[in-house]
Amino acid sequence: MSKYFKFSFNYRDQEQTGFTIVELLVTALVFSIMMVAVSSIFIQIINDERRAFAAQAIQENGQFILELMSREIRVSKIENQDASNCNATTLTIIHPVNGTVMYTLTGSGILRRTASGVTTDLSTSTVTFSRLNFCIVGSGTVDGQQPRVAILASIQNKAGREILTFNLETTVTSRDIQSEFEQ
Repeated sequence: MSKYFKFSFNYRDQEQTGFTIVELLVTALVFSIMMVAVSSIFIQIINDERRAFAAQAIQENGQFILELMSREIRVSKIENQDASNCNATTLTIIHPVNGTVMYTLTGSGILRRTASGVTTDLSTSTVTFSRLNFCIVGSGTVDGQQPRVAILASIQNKAGREILTFNLETTVTSRDIQSEFEQ
């Protein structure tokens, strides 16, 4: 009787090979979940790399500008511009070689340097300054303090998916010794 009824609880007979439709669907589902995970990680890495390049460009430009200003302030004379509450938006110095040098911020966020009537844009076209303030202490002739300037700046990128803003600050002391002996 068993030769008339061949019933087996095994889904596959020994002669049948291949995969069932359920196995194929489960495999495709697992593979697609893995691909979505890998793709999202790859996209996140690309976005992080773009953000890092933008941050690097902002920092390099900001450091270059602050270093340029610091070098000129260090050897220059600062007269009667005390602004200890950091509300000065323009700095005028008397450079021993370049004469009167003025740093200002335009309405469009470009940092400008004017020396001997020649105006130069210091910031590149990829960044903009949203804030530039100067804290000036000791520029008076009778205050007995060494002149120093704190430069406070906020700089950000102009383009990109994400606008990054960096706040930069440095303090520079004027080494104009001649003005100290004139008192």
